[in-house]
Amino acid sequence: MNLKSAIIAVALAALFLTATGNIAYCERTLYLSACQELVSMARSYQARAEAHNRIAKSYTMQIENLAKFPKNQGTIAAMDNFFSQYDENRKLESKYRELYRQATEEAKGCMKNID
Repeated sequence: MNLKSAIIAVALAALFLTATGNIAYCERTLYLSACQELVSMARSYQARAEAHNRIAKSYTMQIENLAKFPKNQGTIAAMDNFFSQYDENRKLESKYRELYRQATEEAKGCMKNID
């Protein structure tokens, strides 16, 4: 009887260890998925910031080209439009850069919590 109860105790302990290991593994996988989602968001923000940077540079080139033409009502209106578009894209770029920094910091904190 003593041997039988020892075997049962060992079997229950082994079952308990494997059951809790799977729960911890599943929980870690969930955290890892959340961290990967944060990294994905950060990359998306970075890509959007770069796109707005390129657009703003193209507006700069268009403004420079328009500055070479004679000044009249049409070129002045076009330059004003390009300047406003340039400003809007620079604001969006800085906004996405800030979101990128925040998402990167959150992702780093998330990865530290997993370890």
